[in-house]
Amino acid sequence: MRKFLILVLPLLFCLSPSFTAAAEIERIALHQREAVQVEHQRRGGNARTQAQVQGWIVRVPQLFIYLSDYSAAFHMDGIRSGFERQLNWVIDRSRTERSMIRLDRLLERLTTEDGEEFSLESLPRADVYILLYRRAECETCDELDGMISAWLDTRPGLRAVRLDIAMDRIL
Repeated sequence: MRKFLILVLPLLFCLSPSFTAAAEIERIALHQREAVQVEHQRRGGNARTQAQVQGWIVRVPQLFIYLSDYSAAFHMDGIRSGFERQLNWVIDRSRTERSMIRLDRLLERLTTEDGEEFSLESLPRADVYILLYRRAECETCDELDGMISAWLDTRPGLRAVRLDIAMDRIL
């Protein structure tokens, strides 16, 4: 019996949820260029559709998810309850979204905190790229940020790059 416990107990600890490897997450802080923000504020039309298709960010939060090959996978304007279930389905099946802006087009509108350009070549390798457009002191943005972190906690072994994009530089 003791030999059995010696063999089984380590296996139980390894299978325990508290011992599974959490998602590997790298966070990068970026800013939407001021000129781009002004241009987007002058655009008309359905803000949700314009964000998804054209990348015109007027209101926040806006969440964009891209797969490892930079293909568009998911977009959400604001918060939608249960989005994590849909996101799991999209990621697990590598589903792509045809009517969503390309990642390189979003990145060309961003700068680092030092004002440097940011592009696809600047991205580290990952299984998923998460772009969250937000403003300071935005409760909904903070809530979505927490929901994304909680979702990532349920995805052991996933390599994720989170791009936190500040929209606070407005004239």
